[in-house]
Amino acid sequence: MGDPRFPARAPLQQCGGDAGRFAAAADLVLGSSDYSSELAAAKSEWALPSRIIFASYDAIEALTNYRAHFKPSGWRATPHGYSGGRGDCSRNRAEAEKLATSMDLNRLRRDRGQYLPLPSVEEALAYPYTDSERAALVRNRSRLFVGSPATVMAKLQPMITASQADELMIITAVYDHDARKKSYSLLADAFGLGKKPAA
Repeated sequence: MGDPRFPARAPLQQCGGDAGRFAAAADLVLGSSDYSSELAAAKSEWALPSRIIFASYDAIEALTNYRAHFKPSGWRATPHGYSGGRGDCSRNRAEAEKLATSMDLNRLRRDRGQYLPLPSVEEALAYPYTDSERAALVRNRSRLFVGSPATVMAKLQPMITASQADELMIITAVYDHDARKKSYSLLADAFGLGKKPAA
């Protein structure tokens, strides 16, 4: 746990997993542009998490650019990229679509600088969307992974293959905590991961 090249009190030094390996605390660059992907490649001790939901920049292009410009160093011999996004997985499409309405309204508000608590499904369904707001939701939905396990996997797999991501991170921002845990459980099953209790 931790990295002997950094002081014991360095940020993230006491963390396990990747956080422990990346104790410098400055080695993760958000892949939200071509510049950030080239910067991560030039500073080869850095890894590139490219999160498709945080920016309109193409996450696949960011990771591809990072790999193309990567230069090995004593810290990292090969590139290491993360890809991720936001979505929810339910046993059927109708349930997933309903749960995702919380994300729809939340994203609309955030785009306007309104950082409010995640709305409930009931609040999202009752919101009086204008035509332009509905068009914005459709555009945003193209970047979400929503549906049954088979549907979500069918949407994720091309991105994983094209980006050659080493790790995948999914954020499930649904209002109901049990539904959120169920979504993660279904995704874990779809990827063939071992069972671990959700917090």
